[in-house]
Amino acid sequence: MDLNLHDIHAESIELALDRARQYRSLLEPEIAESICLDILNIEPENQSALVVYILALTDQVSISGSQSPFQDIEVAIAKLSSEYKQIYYTGIVLERRARFMLTQPMSRAFAYDYFIKALGCYQQAEQMRPDHNDEAILRWNSCVRTIQREKLEPLSETDQIAMSRES
Repeated sequence: MDLNLHDIHAESIELALDRARQYRSLLEPEIAESICLDILNIEPENQSALVVYILALTDQVSISGSQSPFQDIEVAIAKLSSEYKQIYYTGIVLERRARFMLTQPMSRAFAYDYFIKALGCYQQAEQMRPDHNDEAILRWNSCVRTIQREKLEPLSETDQIAMSRES
């Protein structure tokens, strides 16, 4: 049996993109990622496919804690055509890392720092957002509410010293 990848047809890209979005919503980000790779193989600069690809990779981090896709995520973000999108999706990646850390007892202390970095991206994105696009504001508010609800605080100097001694 031939185990080579098959190219999709350019005419089917929109349908494939719909399928990738559907698999993300079904919590099957690996399949969404694969579909996006098929699209990007045909149209390497397809902005919609890049966005779904980035989100599918971050879904995998959020679900499994896998650290491996971060280099792929950074490469994909760099291919986004607008500075706004690059900053906004960098914020998404940082926020998802923070939210995953909240689920891990030993990493919970670092979640605050990632939320703060995400907030910095959202604040920057808000300043350059397209008209009538409040997605950065919505993400900002969600992060702030999570920090407040979880009572997250920056690590104290004592905590940082203790952690550096342990490693």
